[in-house]
Order: sequence, then C-alpha cells, then structure tokens
Amino acid sequence: VDHNDYRLQYAKDTYGAIPVNFDKVDAAEFIIEQTKGHRGVDGVIDAVGFEAKGSSKIEGSSAPALRQCMAAVRRGGVVSVPGIYAGPINDFLIGDAFDKGLTFRMGQTHVHKYIPQLLEYIENGDLSPEAIITHRMNLSDAAKGYEIFEKREEECRKVILTP
Repeated sequence: VDHNDYRLQYAKDTYGAIPVNFDKVDAAEFIIEQTKGHRGVDGVIDAVGFEAKGSSKIEGSSAPALRQCMAAVRRGGVVSVPGIYAGPINDFLIGDAFDKGLTFRMGQTHVHKYIPQLLEYIENGDLSPEAIITHRMNLSDAAKGYEIFEKREEECRKVILTP
C-alpha cells in the first residue's frame, strides 16, 4: 500500500505483492475484498508512523495509515506499529479497536537483537540489501540525498552515504 507507482511496481515485480495505490482506491476496502468472506486480513503493519515536523512531540498526527490498518484487519486481528508516532493521535478510534477486539503490538524494533542474524543472511547470500538501494552518494552530498529521498525523486527507495 503506497501512493508512489514506482514503489508499487517494484513491490509487485520483486516480491509478487498486490499493489494498492491509496490515492486511487480505498486501501482498506480493497484489501477486505481480497479476503475470504470479506473478513479482512489477520494482521497489518503500519510502518509509516508520524512524519516529524519538529522535536517538541506536541503536534498531533491524524494517523490515516493507522485508521486504514484498523479498518483492513479482521475482528480479533493484530495491528503492528513499528512506525513512530509522536504526541497525541487525533481521531484515534479506540471504540472501533475495542469493538473488533484488536491486539496492538508496537514499539521500536530491538535492532541489536537481529543484527547478527541479518548479517549472516547477507553473508550467506540469502538476503541482499542491494535490492532496495537505488542511490549511492558521498557523505558530502548528504543534503542532496535526503532531498531526493524526501521528494521521492528518481524513483528513490534508499540512499547509501559513504565517507
């Protein structure tokens, strides 16, 4: 689920994902229609979170991705939120979550726990980070790299900066 067609096409071509452009269709409705009995999926992941606008953490988030996740998941389903939210979440539908009996799993990923296993996968050739890297730049060009990534220019997925 995304609104960038190039990322949706990449996910389809590379992973066999079903692309859902939330600017063109109601993502939750589309996902529900794909499930048996139109019940929704067992679990969803909101990896978007809050786009930082400052460091005060007092600004609210409308959390549209989180609301779509809650709508797409079945009764008794799981909503995983590794995406970071800061400050209050406006329009959070706690009653809907309660009614559906949803389980929420959230928090920062314990990166250090997974690093050894991930490095082993890379060393064995089972995982290639090269698949998502689209840009390599010198550290001195970091501002340009961030701009390309932020503006989703040049079909950017990930930028690697090297000294």
